[in-house]
Amino acid sequence: MPAQRAAPLPSPERRGRTEISDRAITKIACGAAMEVPEVRDARPRGLPWTRTSGGAVHGNQAALRLNVSVGYPSPLHAVARRLREHVTRRVAAHTGLDVTRLDITMTDLDGDQP
Repeated sequence: MPAQRAAPLPSPERRGRTEISDRAITKIACGAAMEVPEVRDARPRGLPWTRTSGGAVHGNQAALRLNVSVGYPSPLHAVARRLREHVTRRVAAHTGLDVTRLDITMTDLDGDQP
């Protein structure tokens, strides 16, 4: 009996669909925010009385809202710019999504800069 070859796989476009949940995109964004040196805390969920970070995926685009705690003293405008650039780049690298909006709320100034 001759050896049988496996049937060729269909092209990647025809194999199925990958969906990224709002919760997953939020966790990725919070993890990326923590990579910025001045950011002390960025959590997907907060205490019951605090606003939480969040994200929404629509097709191949994502809109994000981050609530972060920043080290004191930090130049807040510069931190926000670096944070926006870094998170946008990392989310795109991990997911392939285009971040169309990233709202940043600095909720606290925490401790001294390292």
